[in-house]
Amino acid sequence: MSAPAPSAPASPPSPEVRALVHACGSHMQAANPHELHAAFSPAPGSDPTAEQLEAVYATATGLCDEGNYRFAVALALHLTTYRPREPRFSFLAGTCMQQLGAHSNAARFFCFALIHGGDNPAVLYRLGECLLALGDKDNAEKALEAALDVAREVDGSHRVQSVSQDLIAAIRAGSAPGRPAT
Repeated sequence: MSAPAPSAPASPPSPEVRALVHACGSHMQAANPHELHAAFSPAPGSDPTAEQLEAVYATATGLCDEGNYRFAVALALHLTTYRPREPRFSFLAGTCMQQLGAHSNAARFFCFALIHGGDNPAVLYRLGECLLALGDKDNAEKALEAALDVAREVDGSHRVQSVSQDLIAAIRAGSAPGRPAT
């Protein structure tokens, strides 16, 4: 049986209750670091295995393929929690965030993917799109130029080259979508 929900107090708390609350406050202010560590640290051996993370990744990418970014983002964030330096996981989280309209957060994850995975034309292109959506046309163009340069050196990156060139041309023509710079 659950406790009844508290209702609005009929009168202020008694001096005894105020003293009790004050005494409890001193315990809360002096947090025990060992207790906090035990409460917030995963139990030994509770981290997912590499195989489990790959299964989560496959599920999340499948959800993205279906356009179900709301569910995929939760899985992508789970992956980045356990493997923050894995560029595929950061790229997946960034892609989900971008598709959900969270361009600033998406840009952050794309930057993580670049820092931990090196130059990648798809990541640079997506970063450029986010910067453009944020109204930062100058840096968007720089990211797209970098995507174009890197894509020229990577086999199978013809699509990234094409869309990067098209978006750069649209920026220069003043017809690129995006928020006006403030």
